Amino acid sequence: MCKYRRCLPAALALLAAIGFSGFQELNAQEIPADTEASATVPLKEFQFETIVVTADAIDDEQQEIESRELRTHKVVDLAEILSDELVEVQMIRKSGYGNEVSVRGFGQENIKVLLDGGTLEGACGSRKDPSLSHINMLTVQKLTLQEGPFDVTKPGCLGGYIDVVTRKPEEGFHGEVLGKVGSYGFQSGGFTTTGGSDKVQWLFGYNYSESGQYEDGDGNRLWSVREGQAASYSDEGRDAKSFQKNDVWGKLQFTPNENSTILLEHSYGKANDILTPRVVFDTEEELTNLTKASWEIRNLGKLSETLTLSVYRNEVDHSPFQEYRNVAVPKNNEVESVISGGAIQNVTETDFATLTYGIDWYHRDWWGDVYNSVTGQKLNDVLIPSVRSLNLGGYVKMDKTFDRLSLGLGLRYDRFRQEADEELKFTSAVTDVNRNVDHLVGGHLSFRYVLNDEAMLFGGVGRSYRTPTSSERYIQGNPKFFGNPDLKPTANTEFDMGFLYEFKGVKVQAKGFYSSLDDYIYQENSVAGYKSYTNIDAHIWGGDVKASVDLSDVFSLEGGIAYQKGVKESFPDNNSDDDLGQMAPLKGMLALNYKSDTTLGRQGSGLFGTVEWVHSNASKNVDADAGEKPLDAWDIINLRMGYRYKSYRFNVGMDNVFDQQYTVANSYEWDVIGGTGASPAIVSEPGRFIYATLGYAW
Repeated sequence: MCKYRRCLPAALALLAAIGFSGFQELNAQEIPADTEASATVPLKEFQFETIVVTADAIDDEQQEIESRELRTHKVVDLAEILSDELVEVQMIRKSGYGNEVSVRGFGQENIKVLLDGGTLEGACGSRKDPSLSHINMLTVQKLTLQEGPFDVTKPGCLGGYIDVVTRKPEEGFHGEVLGKVGSYGFQSGGFTTTGGSDKVQWLFGYNYSESGQYEDGDGNRLWSVREGQAASYSDEGRDAKSFQKNDVWGKLQFTPNENSTILLEHSYGKANDILTPRVVFDTEEELTNLTKASWEIRNLGKLSETLTLSVYRNEVDHSPFQEYRNVAVPKNNEVESVISGGAIQNVTETDFATLTYGIDWYHRDWWGDVYNSVTGQKLNDVLIPSVRSLNLGGYVKMDKTFDRLSLGLGLRYDRFRQEADEELKFTSAVTDVNRNVDHLVGGHLSFRYVLNDEAMLFGGVGRSYRTPTSSERYIQGNPKFFGNPDLKPTANTEFDMGFLYEFKGVKVQAKGFYSSLDDYIYQENSVAGYKSYTNIDAHIWGGDVKASVDLSDVFSLEGGIAYQKGVKESFPDNNSDDDLGQMAPLKGMLALNYKSDTTLGRQGSGLFGTVEWVHSNASKNVDADAGEKPLDAWDIINLRMGYRYKSYRFNVGMDNVFDQQYTVANSYEWDVIGGTGASPAIVSEPGRFIYATLGYAW
């Protein structure tokens, strides 16, 4: 047993006695649409989360956030925003569109994605459509990143979560029109508008975007990733666009009185011909329907400061195909994921503490079949054998402040049931289990202590879980590749500690964490000759340091460095490599910012710009036994500048100025929808990318 495991019970007891707790990022960033900016939150406005705001600040609370000047990005998808803005976040490149992120070594299902607090998942078992890809940039008000198991109000958040908070309707008449163009045929155009009276408000928007296939720093186009491998691209595929996407959304909000708000919302997205060269299928069509209704009631009395009721339904229809590939028998899949859920939450202010408690639930139905594209014959009618998942959870948390010291306690219980409604024709050769019920108890203890007007300590210990995915338990690829219904949920017991210092234009923040992972879900090449999934024990440790300094009234310098390392404590079959897979190497960022005006509000004017250096060490600590490959170190320079005059803004930028060849992340995940269990190809980053944005807001 690991030495850390032996000391864990005593450490938990000690930390419980002193009120130890979790923390999140201390940076709050305010970014008008398609732009970003950031600042450290003053100690008196400390908040336990990282916030990246992507829309114009509307309410007074957001207007109070002190921001540095605007910094624009090409922003093809939301994963790029998080990776560009936060040093502890690494993007997992999948294609020109539809990428995902890893936070402190937690990626894919180990970092939850939420939409306005509700669970959102793609339909593809190979994750060609990660959750963030289903959300249009113009709908977003802010992105909230929660690191670690320190929020009991959300289920299944092993390493934390990303909550995408969308824009809400407002009174009057406001809106914006935005157009973007960039290298490799990238273009995007759209608008959003909102208005109404004090009783009824509405919001409506539309966006279209598309791109050709980009070239990496060596001049290789996207299709070349598969050269010399199975399912290489045909001539038609080599000439195809990288993606095309249409999104439309609308909201209707009722405020019958000052204490009540009712919100109805729906968004629809349709994407076509999304190339994903890292696996053997592309996506012919993808339909997204996201629906939600919520009711917030405030000031009900002594027992309720805020009561919130919500229901939602998120449906994704995903259609992979091989029309652009060189294959003997082209196939196509039909896959559907439907998640329905809801929550009831109440906040009570007492003389002793603030209490937040509630219940939530979600149900997911996921199925998929494989067809011969020429004959229409069904080749595998149980690839995804109609898996039904139901999670019921309840929680309570308490927050108490004593002058300079703040303490918190959170507890959560979940009952998770999962079963397949169709035959497990390949898995049945190994096990006859077809229904699982998991009972999960987690929580956290928290503290923050303000040392003086300039410095603060914060930290935490928490425990959270993530349940096996439908794919990991039930996928039916072929007789040599299938899921493992016997998988146990993964548990994360995490210790975090941090320090914040802020004085006269100098801001420094340091954080560290240690995650002990029980029953971590991992891929396995079984000694019996098949590929599946298993549970192992492991741990991840790391941290990051960030700093910024105001050099003058118009120049500022900021930077950061982040590192994490994962180590196996037990091993899958045929794997003796100590290194845990999918761990990003050390990453560093340094930026020089210029601002000509400190009043860049909704009606402000000014010139702004950024010169940014991004560095990554070589990926050497890889899981070679799982198929990971070492990656070279890299350095790139990005330039951004813009001018804003009242309601108009114009931004230009150049990413990867010196046209470097580089790859940001390694991935050992199997191509499960391809039915082969094969390791996907690695996709390199775009070469020099030049872009411009023109916008008008009213």
